[in-house]
Amino acid sequence: MRELPRHKIREALERGDYKSLSSLCLELLQTSDWLEGWRKMEEIVEASGEYVLAKFLASAYVLAQEDIYKMLSPATRDFLARDVVICLEKTAQVIADLSRRGGSGDTRARPGV
Repeated sequence: MRELPRHKIREALERGDYKSLSSLCLELLQTSDWLEGWRKMEEIVEASGEYVLAKFLASAYVLAQEDIYKMLSPATRDFLARDVVICLEKTAQVIADLSRRGGSGDTRARPGV
């Protein structure tokens, strides 16, 4: 199970660095690429039935995109950042649950299959 980087979350929030916060989603999914992150999240969503994780990852993706980020108001950025924190916490929890149910917790393989 990947450890949830709580200290990194706290530091990014304190700095208002929502791009770094978003990149923690990729770190948790063990990738540096958004396309691969989406593929891994889709596997987690399918295995767990937690479709809300896709919505939360979408918030992270939006905050990571420079052209979109610049257009957003500070209030909208704050709102999306809250979803990113939920994404991190919920994804870590779901990965742990899948791992306990017999999967490896590795997003490269479908847990329980």
